[in-house]
Amino acid sequence: MTAATATTLRRLPLPAWEPPYDDEVGHHAVARIGRNGPSSETSAAVQGTLALAFLLPNGVPAVPEAPLELVAPPDLHLVADADAVLDEVEFGPQPTPRAALPEPRTWAGRFVQAVTEVLAGDRPASQLVRWTTTEVYDEVACRITSGARPGSPIPARAVVRSVHVAEPADGVAEVSALVRRGVRSTAVALRLEGMDGRWQCTALELG
Repeated sequence: MTAATATTLRRLPLPAWEPPYDDEVGHHAVARIGRNGPSSETSAAVQGTLALAFLLPNGVPAVPEAPLELVAPPDLHLVADADAVLDEVEFGPQPTPRAALPEPRTWAGRFVQAVTEVLAGDRPASQLVRWTTTEVYDEVACRITSGARPGSPIPARAVVRSVHVAEPADGVAEVSALVRRGVRSTAVALRLEGMDGRWQCTALELG
C-alpha cells in the first residue's frame, strides 16, 4: 500500500454573480466584486452596485459634478405679493411721458369732436373704446340719443370752436372745450393721461 499523494490547496476566484450592465454586454475584460475582492482579469474594476459613474439616457451624468445645496423654501406670502406687483408692472397700463405723445391740443379737439358725434348718433361709440377708460366709455354710452324722430328737423352738426389745455404733470393734460351746435354752445371738460403710448381720456364732464 502506497502512501497517499499530498495535494496542494488552491484559492480560486468566484465566478461573477451579478448581472452585466448595459455597457458591459459584449465585453470580457470587466472585473466584478465577489466575496474575495475584485478579480485580476483587468485593472479597470467596477464596484458592482456602487458603480454610478455613467451617463443617463439624456446624456447628463448620473452623479452631479457639483455638490447639491439645500435651499430654504421662499415665503409664499411674499411670493404672492411679488407676483401681483410683477403682473401689474408687466401687464397693467403703462404711463407714457409727454415727449412720446402727440400734441395734446390738436388731439383733444379731435377727441371732443368724436364724442359729440357719438352723442348725436352720427358715429358708433365703439370708436371711443381705445381712447377712453371703461368708466368714461360707459358714461358716454349711457347718454347716446336714440336719434331724431320721423318728421323732426335734422339738428345742426356740432362743431368744436375752441380748446384750452393745461399740463399739470408730465403725461397729463386737462382740457376745456367749447362746442357749438347751431346757436347753442356747451362746455366740455376732460382729463387726458398718457397710457400705453397714447392719450387716454380718464375723466369727462359734459355741459
